[in-house]
Amino acid sequence: MPKWEAAVATENPKILFRIIQLLKELDIKFVICSPVDHRCEHANVVITGPNDNSKEHKGKIEVAEDFDTDFARIEIMSKLHGLQNPSKAVVGIDPGMTSGVALVIDGFPVYSNSPTSPRIVAILTQTLLAYVNTLFPSCQKLVRLGTGSKLYATLLLRAITKTDVNLSIELVNEQRTTIIGGARSDEPAAILIAGRPGRSPSLSDFSIEPKEGYIQSLKRYVTRLTRGKKSISSKEARALLSGESTIEDVIAHS
Repeated sequence: MPKWEAAVATENPKILFRIIQLLKELDIKFVICSPVDHRCEHANVVITGPNDNSKEHKGKIEVAEDFDTDFARIEIMSKLHGLQNPSKAVVGIDPGMTSGVALVIDGFPVYSNSPTSPRIVAILTQTLLAYVNTLFPSCQKLVRLGTGSKLYATLLLRAITKTDVNLSIELVNEQRTTIIGGARSDEPAAILIAGRPGRSPSLSDFSIEPKEGYIQSLKRYVTRLTRGKKSISSKEARALLSGESTIEDVIAHS
């Protein structure tokens, strides 16, 4: 049985420093050793650099000095879970003023974050699916979006489909997806949403009535997104609700 979850087997100080930071953030038990150290054989994952003369290992991951932290995180977590040829990767999204986003591959959570604006969520979703395509080209890719908040779910649905109209998307009932409260509580909810089958979006899911409550919520949302630097009018909020503009457009011109 492996003694360590990961072995950091590199002589490159920049890679060593960045990988140690990442492993600590992920709370992964690791050992630091040379690329040819026998301790590598007792780890699930062995992380090396391109110029390290390391031994072959089924859990070997090679990273460059400027490695993408999120991609490395997903690759490391996938190796730890023994994912080699997974069948399904799902990006689960819990909409809100801060949206939880999680990547779950064959039932194993390998990434989660809490972006703010719909555009950032849409870009992150596309990025995560691109990572999956690089690591596991034959894996089925799907996006599941919670419908607990009609306002935020609609804004996110519009933003995500705008970046890629060919995405496979399901809308999921969010009932009983909130496990804990407080900061980052939307990330566990996103993981649960990723594991719950949903339905295909209809035209009505892209529309939202200009109710006064939605208008006021949008005003608060924009104020929060810009940290109080900008505000929008009721007219601008209605244009956003109707789909005539996006939050980014409104902020840029307000």
